[in-house]
Amino acid sequence: MAQLSGFPQIFDVDTARDHDSQQLPLGTRGMAVNGTEWIYLRGTGSVVTGNWVLIGSAYVTSRAIADDQGALAIAGTATTVNRYGWFQIFGPNTSAGNSGAVAVNSALFLTANAGYVDDADVAGDAIVGAISLSLSSGSAFTAYLNYPFVHDIAID
Repeated sequence: MAQLSGFPQIFDVDTARDHDSQQLPLGTRGMAVNGTEWIYLRGTGSVVTGNWVLIGSAYVTSRAIADDQGALAIAGTATTVNRYGWFQIFGPNTSAGNSGAVAVNSALFLTANAGYVDDADVAGDAIVGAISLSLSSGSAFTAYLNYPFVHDIAID
């Protein structure tokens, strides 16, 4: 039987700052005053603010790319290998990275460009739990996250 506890309370945490050593248990979640939810993860190479990442089994990230499977999050700051930071999993995110034009209220899909998404329909790469809230021509847009994940199967 699992021992349950509530979410730990975290105060004065800057989601736009990474750490060179682990400051909290990996997988720790925190709620911002604006209602967004974040998860503390170990970074990976070349992650920039707004990159979409795949959350690995040991709470280690990799930049999300076409054909990935699993839970996703958006980086709150740039991280590199063996650095730690906060990644958003719920609520509106105004720095979501995209590789092409994204329309308002569009479904989102992983691309061959690691860390970025698009609204071009790609079978098997639909992100469940995320939608665009703003128009973008290819840099950053506002996405609404609801614990996004991808499972590499076609969705009708």
